[in-house]
Amino acid sequence: MALDRDEIVQIVSEIWEELLDVDVEDDDDFFDLGGYSLLIVNVVTEARKRGLELSSNDIYTHKTPAALADALSAAAAGAQADGPADPDFSTVWETGLSPLETEPSPTLVPLAPEGTGTPVFCFHWGTGNVRFLADLVDSFRGERPAYGLEMVGMWSRERPALSLVEMASRYLREIRTVQPEGPYLFVGPCAGGRIAYEIARQLEEQGERVAVLAVVNTMPPGTTELDPAWGLRELYDFRLASLRERYEVPDLLTDQERLMRGMVEIAWLDEQVDPADLHWRQAVWAAGIFAQEHYEPRPYGGEVTVFQLAEHADRPAADWGRVAAATETHTYESAGTLPLLRDPAFAQVLAKKLASYEN
Repeated sequence: MALDRDEIVQIVSEIWEELLDVDVEDDDDFFDLGGYSLLIVNVVTEARKRGLELSSNDIYTHKTPAALADALSAAAAGAQADGPADPDFSTVWETGLSPLETEPSPTLVPLAPEGTGTPVFCFHWGTGNVRFLADLVDSFRGERPAYGLEMVGMWSRERPALSLVEMASRYLREIRTVQPEGPYLFVGPCAGGRIAYEIARQLEEQGERVAVLAVVNTMPPGTTELDPAWGLRELYDFRLASLRERYEVPDLLTDQERLMRGMVEIAWLDEQVDPADLHWRQAVWAAGIFAQEHYEPRPYGGEVTVFQLAEHADRPAADWGRVAAATETHTYESAGTLPLLRDPAFAQVLAKKLASYEN
C-alpha cells in the first residue's frame, strides 16, 4: 500500500533526526540542518528499508520533509514530476562502445617523461582523470620520469571495466610497456590508492616487488561510504544531483561553461573536454565507483605508505594494517585530496620516500 503524505513526512523526519542528531520540522532544509552529499546515501538506504522509494535526486531537488512528501505524493498520483533535463544513464551508456566494437585506447599518460632512473607511476582518482598531476609531480619525483594512468573512456567512448581487478590488470600491462620489471614506484591519490594497491598485489603474486606504494587520502579497500547495492544508474543519478547542488544549476546544461570551468578548477575535469562528453564523463565516474564498491581485497605482503587527513586518523576503518603487512603513516591537517597533493610538506615527505629507493 502506498504511503500517504503524512507518513512520508514522518519517515523522512525520523531518518534525518537519527542521522543528524537534531530535531526536524516539516519545513527544515536538509543541508541547513548539517546534511551533506554522502549522508544522502544513508538517507536513501534507510528510507527504502522503511518502504519509501527515494532517490538522491529527490533530496537535492526537494530539500524539506514537506517538499519531499508533496513531490512523492504527486508522483504516486501520476502528476508530471519537475526535474532536471539531463539524459538518463541508459541513454548515455548506450553511446559507449564495448571492447568488441573498438580498439583499446591507451590509458598511460606521460606526465613528465624526461628524467633518469626508475619511473614513478601515478593513478587516476575517482573522476578518472590524472593529467592534472602534470603540474604537481615535479614537487616529488626528483629526477625520475613520471607517468599517469587514466581511466578507460576519458577521451574515447570505450566503456570502462566494471571490475577493479580487471582495471588494474589492464593498467599493469601498459605500465610494463615502460618498465617491464620491478621494483616499481606507485602513487595513488584518493580512489587511485586502491588501484595502486591491487596492482601491487598482482605484482607480488607474480614475484615482483613494489618498492614504494604511496596512497594519498585513500580509505583502505573493503570500506565504503556509498551503498554497495546501488547500480550504475543510481550512482550516475547521485553524481548528477551532487553537481547540480554544488554549482546551483537546475540541470547540467544550464550555464554549462561555468560548470565545466569550475570542474576544471578542482581537477574533476581535464582542460579541453568536449562539452558533449560532460554526461559521458559522469557515466564513467559511476563505472569507476561501481568497480571500487564491489572490490574484494586480498592481503598484500608489502608496505603501504599512507598519507591521511587528520579527520580520518582515529577512524578504525582507515587502518591500512587490516590489508597490508606493514604501514608507514603520515597525517596532515588538510581540506581534501587536492589541497594535500599541493602541500609542500606532503611533497617533501613523498620525495624523500621515493628517493630512499636507490636505482
